[in-house]
This record gives sequence, structure tokens and C-alpha cells, in this order.
Amino acid sequence: MTESPLLSEADVRLEVERLFRRDHRSKLLALFGRGQPGRFELDGIEWEIIPTACELELRAKLPAPGEQRATGSVYLVDWAEDALPLDVSCRLAGGRIYHVARDARLAALFGARQIEPGLSSTALARLVLSGSLDGLRKITGLRLTRSDLWQRVLEARFGIPEGALETAAAWLRWVRSSDAGPTFVKACESDDLLRAVRRELLDWLEERLPAVGVLGFRAWELGLIDRALQALLLLVAVEQNEDAYLRGLVNGQVASIAPGLAKEVRAAHAGGAAQELLEAVLSVDDASDRRLLDEAEAHAVNGGASALATASDWLPAGHAAREAAVAAALSRFVEAPSPEALEALLAAFDRLSAHRLDRAIRRSEHVEARKMAARLAAWLLARRVRPQLAEHGTPYQAAVDLARRYAEEGGFLDWARQSLRGMRGAGDALMAAVRRLNEAVDAVARADDERFARAYVAWVDAGKPSNEVLPIEHVTKRVVAQFLKGGEHRRLLLVLMDGMSYAAAVQVLQRLRDQRRWNPIAWRTPGWNGLLPMPPVLAAAPTLTEVSRAALFAGVADPRFGDQGTDKDDARWASNPHLRELVGEEPLQVFFRRDIHAGHELIDEVKQAVAGDQRVVAVVVNAIDEQLKGSLQVAVDYSKTPILPLEALLSAADGAERAVLLVADHGHVLGDAMRVASGRIPAGREGGARWRALAEGEQPLDGEVLLPRTSWKPRRSAGIAALWDTALANRAPHYGEHGGLSLAEAVAPAFLIGPEWLDRVAGEDVELSCRVLPEPDWWALKIARPAAPPVAAEEPKAPAKAQLQLIPVEPAKTPTARPPAPTEPALVARLRVSKLFTQQVAGVPKPDVERVLTWLAVLVESGGSLTAADFARLCGVRPHQVGGVVARMGVLNADGFAIVEHDVAGRRVVLHKARLLSQFGVTE
Repeated sequence: MTESPLLSEADVRLEVERLFRRDHRSKLLALFGRGQPGRFELDGIEWEIIPTACELELRAKLPAPGEQRATGSVYLVDWAEDALPLDVSCRLAGGRIYHVARDARLAALFGARQIEPGLSSTALARLVLSGSLDGLRKITGLRLTRSDLWQRVLEARFGIPEGALETAAAWLRWVRSSDAGPTFVKACESDDLLRAVRRELLDWLEERLPAVGVLGFRAWELGLIDRALQALLLLVAVEQNEDAYLRGLVNGQVASIAPGLAKEVRAAHAGGAAQELLEAVLSVDDASDRRLLDEAEAHAVNGGASALATASDWLPAGHAAREAAVAAALSRFVEAPSPEALEALLAAFDRLSAHRLDRAIRRSEHVEARKMAARLAAWLLARRVRPQLAEHGTPYQAAVDLARRYAEEGGFLDWARQSLRGMRGAGDALMAAVRRLNEAVDAVARADDERFARAYVAWVDAGKPSNEVLPIEHVTKRVVAQFLKGGEHRRLLLVLMDGMSYAAAVQVLQRLRDQRRWNPIAWRTPGWNGLLPMPPVLAAAPTLTEVSRAALFAGVADPRFGDQGTDKDDARWASNPHLRELVGEEPLQVFFRRDIHAGHELIDEVKQAVAGDQRVVAVVVNAIDEQLKGSLQVAVDYSKTPILPLEALLSAADGAERAVLLVADHGHVLGDAMRVASGRIPAGREGGARWRALAEGEQPLDGEVLLPRTSWKPRRSAGIAALWDTALANRAPHYGEHGGLSLAEAVAPAFLIGPEWLDRVAGEDVELSCRVLPEPDWWALKIARPAAPPVAAEEPKAPAKAQLQLIPVEPAKTPTARPPAPTEPALVARLRVSKLFTQQVAGVPKPDVERVLTWLAVLVESGGSLTAADFARLCGVRPHQVGGVVARMGVLNADGFAIVEHDVAGRRVVLHKARLLSQFGVTE
């Protein structure tokens, strides 16, 4: 006898509704099946569901013959399939046992009105209708499809969520999370229905998720999904290898790595999306996935395919091989710097960074240090390629030129050097190459420091000529006072960051830029036309707070300041002649560490002064200077670490609509690269880590210069020797030291910054608009190339005296070759063929469009930014015509945003490349 179906109340109700669409003489109905007792109402008649276990029970539950009832009864009969005794069947509707149709039962079970044709005849439908599955969810539509049925059965039987069947990657992720496959296989061995369902499931998965669906199911059954992924990893790695032997070797290994799955693994790989599949399924941050990769590498190595492992994008050996390639490329570059060697090095860095394991096995600090190594290599090449500083001129000219170059790029350079010294975790070969790079960079930087220190002494002896540099005592005269003279609406907060180096300043500005809060403003020192808005500021020597900060506040340099300490700085500020002339009787306030809290909060007096009407307020922040006294074993990166009082001061200045002059009294050098030159300071002699007092007749030693006699020196000493060599210290150094005469100590950073909206609330003052801090080309890893040498014109030769010929011969005409067409940047070439650009310039005369593209090419080739003078020269126009040229380039503009902008205050022409790419849908 056929196994009786399990009938739900909904099944019974639908069958009653179907059978009693026409009248029957009896309201007694027999259905083949089993189920639970129940009641329901249909068309005003109450029906009762009555299960029966045998004929006797059925007879007992039938009403007495002739008894009239207003209700109906449905008897569930699972002990007879076709016929009942005649005396019983004659009392039932239709005189027989009815079988509920599978279609109707399936539809009722899932709340559907229709089912997909042929679905009820499947083994899956028989499994569902057997009643062995609990928790089957209803469908949302009216039609039950094969996919709907599979998704609900798999969810109820195995806990597979619907989303796991949406993509191949989601399917494999679920397979990896379940270990029920072998149990299911064992259940199929003794159940014909389950075996038939399994065959149907394989067919359905192959339709839905082709080869990966079958691979996932078979691997799940065998409990070998990780082995299958390992085999896929090796097949993906061999794709890039042309070695036929290696390909055959790996193909043969698949069967041993994933036994029973070789066919399915190869089919999944042949689908062409194995790489993307692995990316979606595996996570190198997961410990179990990392073990999987280690095991895959072991399979490759033990199987004789070590070369495959080292070439893999996934396996640890591949990462080690790429790191070794970086080490080799870096060593070759250090030995012979060239554009080609740098290109090869950057390509090696990119390949290493692209390895899947890189971010997982190398900490973020290591990855950052590696990027700094690439930047330092680019700097080394740029130093070779760029024009060298002139050797002639005044004795102090080198100090001016080096200070200017240091102000433009020294902060970035020292930041990179600091980061590179902290590299950890690389292999021995890379660490050795990095040390060689460090030594090469240090050698160039030390030569600069020595040359600068000697020229600085000559500069002081010459009376500190300040056309191209700014002595620190002139900051209030040429920066603060000149800025405030631009209008009564201008107010300034001077934040003196004691001991802040250029590297620390660049990091602070980077953090502010990342927060989209503050940036340098366009105001420039009058008469100055350098890359930065103001000339480099040179600290007073020795570079000590007592000497240099006093000169800044007083507006004059006085060697006596060194003996007076910092207690009189407030009085010096209050009587500063340059500011007093500007503000009249207005109080000049300066606040020190004792006046501001250590954390985020400022005292009320400071808040009120910043928010008040005073034209200029000064605050000293000692956060960096105090950090310099700390341990060598803790490195600070101010692009990531907030300076709490500075954050609070900027918030206060923001609310008061003040610009901020971020300035230091001197810089510092880091102590972690120093060695102690012991014995230089005898007992009882004054001195510090970077300077020392000299006795009468005593001369500077290696790494030192003798400061001018006009500089401060301790009482009863003949002079001061200041260290220019950043690798030396007179005593055990702290985290940072100053007092010497290296570029990092003597060139004091100074930046006028403002909130991004300041120009709009201050009377449309264009000089208050924000600008991005210029970065050196090498920081962006642009490869410096030597300029092509000019082709020397051949001097015309005197024509030879013509010889009389009996038969005149016509001279051959020399064909005139067309001059080579200038190469056009790829970005401009793509712009020409852009449909959006063609639509934009429709109606514009073609010569005008060509001129605009020519001018655009000049900006693109120059990195997107040029001084107005250089732009005019390269475009062949006069300087006063630059504004008109930029206006004509307005044909590129759209939606009110300028693609090319003339920064009048900054005297530059700037290309907003991101807007250009977005507007016309082109790429670089």
C-alpha cells in the first residue's frame, strides 16, 4: 500500500471546497491520509476533521443511520487506500475514499494558488508532502516555483538561508560553515527518496550556480571544501605560468589535494571566475583562511611546484618573493639612481602591495614606512636631476637657497626619514636595502646641513640680509603686521608651537586637511614670489627657546635675551614696536602653558581674549617641546596624534572668525638617530645635547660650527659651538633635541591658516581663501627626468667655390621633412574624443577649442598647478593676459564649478583635475 500523505487543515479545507462545489447527498467525506483533529468553517457549515486508525474506529465515529446533522465530517483514513466496506462507503459523499491531489496539497502547504507544472511529480515534492520536514515557510507570491520549493526545503532541512543561494561565493561560504554533508550522504544510503532528492538537487544547483554549485555540494558531502579551495588556488596561480610541465604537474596534483573532486574543481576553474570567487570567499585577516593558504603552499612545495608558490598572489611564498624583488630593486636603485631604476622599483613596490597577504602580515606602520622608502628614492633621484645650487655668489647665499628648499620640501623629507627608521617586520634582504637607502639619503642631507650651517654663520656676520629669508625677529613686522594691515576685518591668533619642526608642522597640517577644517590661506608676504606664501623663517642661534622665542616676541634680536630666560616674553610681546604701532593702545596679550589647561578645555580668560575684539592674540603651546623630553622608544606622528590645546585653540579661533599663524621659535632633530660624542663638555662647562660653550682658544670639533660673536653665549665663555651633524649629540639625547644649526633646527615653520569659509564671512577677502599645502613632486612619486639637452645648431659652412663644368648639372632638391608633431598628454587626447566634451564645445569655433586644449595640456604636463608667470611663459602669452586666458578656458566649466582657476592672491593657475575627469567621463 502507498504511504499515506500527511494532510494539514489547509489541505483538507481545499479538498472539501473542491468536492463540494456541487451538492452531495452526504456531508460525510473520507480522505486518504493522516493528520491531526481540527475544525474549520466553510460557506456557513462547520466541518470537523476526524483521524481514524481502523475500520472499527471509523464505524464508531460515523453518525447513526438516519441521524440528521447540520455539520460536516471529514474522516482521515490511512489504513485503506481504495475501497471500504459497502455499508460504510454508501453513507459517504461519492461513495468512496478521495485522494487529495499533490498540486493542491503543495499549493496549500505554501499558501500558493498555482504551482509550476510538473513540480508535484518530483522527488522533492514527495519529500515535502511526506510530512518529514518542519518549519517550511510560506511563499510571498501566488505561484510556487521549483526555486521557491528548493530554497524553503534547504532552509528547513539544512538551515541554508535564502541569501546563501544567491551567488557562488555566498554558497561556498555557507558550505564552509556546515559539517552536515557526510551525515546527509549516510542518510541517503538507506533512503530511496532522499537519493532521488539528491540527484534533483545536483541538477538544480548546476542550473542555478553552474560548476561552482556542483563543486560546493559535492565538497560539502565529502567534507573537503577547504581542500577544493586549495586546489583552486594552485590552478589560479598556474594561469600566469607558461611552463607546460608546471601546468601538467598542478593539474595532476588536484586529484590528490581534493580526492573525489578533481572533475568538479577543474570545471569550476574552467568557468573563468575562480580568482574573483577566491577573493569573495577567502579573507586573509581570518586565521583559519591563513592556515588554508599555508596548507595550499605546502601542497605546492611538496609536489615539486615551489616556483608556483613564489609566483602566487595568495600564498606566503609569493609575498616573500615579491618582498625580495623589492629589496633587489631598491639596492640597484641606490647603487645607480636613474628614472628607469626608479620605475622598476615603484613597479616592484606596487606588486608587493597588490599581494593578498600584504596588509594582513605587514602592519600599517610597515606599509607606511615602505611608501616612505619609495618617496625617499624619488627624492634622491630628484636631487640628482634638478639643477644644483650655485657655488658662486655671496658666502651666505647657500643658507638662503637651502632654507628655501628646506621650507618647500624638508618637512616631507624628514617625515619620510622618521617613518623609514621605524620600519619593522620585513625580511633581512629588504631591511638591508632600506638601511642602504637611509645611508644614501643621510649622506645628502648631512652635506646640506653642513653647507647650510657654515653659510648661516656668514649670513649673521653679513647682518642677516632678509630679501629672501625672514629672520625670526622680523615675523611680527613682515607677517603679522602686514597681514593685519589688509583690513579691519582681519584678526589673528598667533599660536607659537614651541620646538615644532617642519616635519611636525607638515603632519599637523595633514591632520587638519584630513579633517576638512583648516588649510593654509592665500595671503602672501608682500614682495615675495616663492612657492610658499612667505619666505623661510630662520631661528636665532643657538636655536634655544630663551634666545629665539624672545626675538620673535620682541621683534628684535638681542644676545642678552639668552641670559634673561622666558619670564619676560609677555613684556616683550606687549612692547613689540611693529605691533604697537599697528594696534595703538590696544592690549597685546600672550598666554603661556600655565594659562591653558592640559586637555581640550581652555580657561575663560583665553576664550574671552580669542573671542574679543583684539586684532592679535598670542598663545604659547608647549606640547611638542615637552614631548621632545620623552623617551627615544616612543615615536609620535602628529598626522595621527592630536595636540589637544591646539585643537581647542582652533575651535575658539573658528568661532571668532580669526586666521591663525602657526609658527615655531625653532625646530628640532630626532634623537633616535644620534650617537653620543662623549667628552665634549667638561665638568662645570655649560652646554646641551646640540651645543656647548667654548673656552678661550678652543675650536669647534667635527660636526660643529662656531657661532658668530654677536650670538648669545654663556657668561665666562668665549663662544658657542653648535652641532650641524644630526647624527651627533654631546650627551645622551632625548626624543628630540635642539640648539644646533641643522636645517631642521634653524628653519622654523610658519603657516597662516584659516577655516575653509573664512573668506566668505570676512567681506569676500580673496586673500583669506584656503589653498592646499603644495607637496613636492617626489612625495607624489612623480619620476624626475633630466631635461633634454638643447640641440646645438650647426654653424653654416662656407660654400665651396663652384668648379666650371662642361655640362651644367641641376642641384638635387633636399626634401623638407615635416617637423615632428608635439606629443599631447593622454588626458587631453581622451578629452578630444569624449562625447560629453564634444557636446560641451558645440558651437565654439574650432581654433578657439584648439587653443583651450593647448593651454590645458600645459597644465596637465605641469602637474595641474603653475605660477601665473610660468603659465604665461609656457602658453606664449604676456603675464597680464593670464586672467583672460583662464576666462577663455571657462568653456570647460559646468554647473557653476571652475575646471581651471586663476588664483589671483596666490599668483597661480590651478587645474581641478578631479572635476575635469568627472565632468567629461574621462580617465588619466
